[in-house]
Amino acid sequence: MFENLIGLIFLLFSYVIPMYIANSSPVIIHGKTPIDFGKNFKGKRILGNGKSIVGAIAGIFCGTIAGLVFSLIFPSIFIVIPNYLFFAFILSIGAISGDIIKSFFKRRMGIESGKEWIIADQLDFVVGAIALSLIIRIPEWQIIVCLLIFTLIIHRLTNYLAFNLKLKNVPW
Repeated sequence: MFENLIGLIFLLFSYVIPMYIANSSPVIIHGKTPIDFGKNFKGKRILGNGKSIVGAIAGIFCGTIAGLVFSLIFPSIFIVIPNYLFFAFILSIGAISGDIIKSFFKRRMGIESGKEWIIADQLDFVVGAIALSLIIRIPEWQIIVCLLIFTLIIHRLTNYLAFNLKLKNVPW
């Protein structure tokens, strides 16, 4: 499938753009009402205040719009992924869902909201996006490996930047 490195990079960005935008948008666009409405499960908060309804909707919306913009700039994506707009929507839902599911398990393990859970905090949205996207397309192993390695580095750098810009309370 990949005659050249450019094809691999192009396909990699068709995944990266929607899922990264979906994951980062709630940092900027968030609401006050938490998804869990402040409720507890077995004596522990279900998710925490960091997961808001507005943030989740904004993430899915922004990730999908980012996919639309990507497809307008690179319409050849429809040759590789014919239903790319729906694919971008699914990647966005998966990214937000992966982050929410990770938060649920973080609370069960007694890790407070805002505290770091190494690797899980960096890869939750990628794993969620890839898992949900399987209903449309099975990614090449090279895409999965690149996404995981690339994300470990980029996620740390962008979170540090967001922390320095006062968009996040912690640098992870």
